[in-house]
Amino acid sequence: MKIGITCYPTVGGSGILATRLGVELAKKGHDVHFITYQRPVAIQGYDLPNVTMHHVSVVEYPLFK
Repeated sequence: MKIGITCYPTVGGSGILATRLGVELAKKGHDVHFITYQRPVAIQGYDLPNVTMHHVSVVEYPLFK
């Protein structure tokens, strides 16, 4: 199965949960694609051939400042 995970790569919280979920799914043979602005910290030690990183740019929007 091809699975896409949108991830906000922070040190704690949802970034770790998304990374662990993706790694375990990849170990089971699924193709996992992370959509993120930088490589998550929790995935640094893994070298899985069926994990792909798709980097996107972050847009600064003055309304939220």
